[in-house]
Amino acid sequence: MRILNFLKLPVLLFICFSLSSAQKEKSSGKYQCLPCGQACDTKMYDEPGKCGGCGMNLVTASTISFKTIGPNSVCDYIEKHPGAILLDVRTKEEFEGKGMPDFGTMKNAINIPVQELERRVTELKEYKTKEIIVYCSHSHRSPQAAYILTQNGFSSVKNMSGGMSEFTGGSCKK
Repeated sequence: MRILNFLKLPVLLFICFSLSSAQKEKSSGKYQCLPCGQACDTKMYDEPGKCGGCGMNLVTASTISFKTIGPNSVCDYIEKHPGAILLDVRTKEEFEGKGMPDFGTMKNAINIPVQELERRVTELKEYKTKEIIVYCSHSHRSPQAAYILTQNGFSSVKNMSGGMSEFTGGSCKK
């Protein structure tokens, strides 16, 4: 009987250690701010909740899978990838040049404000396998839009860092 009790201790210790390791693995900084384009996007959290920097919901870090493209590389990229779709997620007023300041827009861009994107994402379904470059004015709304698109099955999404405020122009500007 004592031998049986003696063998139980290592088994119990193993089970406790395994549970403790699994708990640590589960909470080892696997959450990030829902992309908002601010510095807090890269901060890691141990549990779901709200971002301490901007108040956005925290999401599983592995679900953030879009890439970034610099504002001054966009026109060259479009030239080399003529099938790329431009998605402007600013308000209709900003898109039409009625916002202050007016940063302009890009040729052939589709305008769906980020506030409407989840509701209107089906309007983009024909582009699910195409490259999509998302932009806004300062790259605060476009990372969120890029995240929404990837969560809805869009396979090749890029966020234009800096937004139209840093875009110096080129052949793709309207």
